[in-house]
Amino acid sequence: MTLFSLFLIFLVIINPLGNIQGFITATERLADRRQKIVILREMALAFGIMLAATFAGPALLDILDVSDMAAFCGSGIILFLAAYRTLFPKQNHHELKRELKEPFLLPLAIPMIASPALLATIMLYTSYAFSPSQVLGPLCAATLVSTLLLLFSRALRKILGLSGLAAAEKLMGLVLILLAVQRILQGIILFHANTIGATQP
Repeated sequence: MTLFSLFLIFLVIINPLGNIQGFITATERLADRRQKIVILREMALAFGIMLAATFAGPALLDILDVSDMAAFCGSGIILFLAAYRTLFPKQNHHELKRELKEPFLLPLAIPMIASPALLATIMLYTSYAFSPSQVLGPLCAATLVSTLLLLFSRALRKILGLSGLAAAEKLMGLVLILLAVQRILQGIILFHANTIGATQP
């Protein structure tokens, strides 16, 4: 896997196009300038959480003695659940509760951006595929692209329309399903290889 592939994986999981309507709903009472400030603040908070997962994740998995098989299967299941909620949401974004006060940390930074699926993915790759310093570049790039798209969320909604945003969200959900299945299969393959190795004299 290349660093560019890792960037694409992070971008798909963050899913900025799919989160546009949610961000607009949460900040619709704010003026354009204030909305952009809130988006920058929430993305900064989310990125701080991502950094914590990047540098503390490997140590946490070591302390908990989580095997690579469990890490791959567990993160795959989390990713699958996130994809399922994307494809079959319980409610539409425009039906979300509108708060009178501006959002802080919840629900924009967490769980829309720094979602369990994203944090599990960061911890997985920093523990078993890349070093934290290698992951940092693709993570910064994915966060930057997502921030730019969300800053122009109102304009993008006018261009794409609700149907266009919904189509983009469903497409990202399908890609997430593929990533989840691949990750679970990697865990099963590792389990099978370890089982065979343990049974051989």
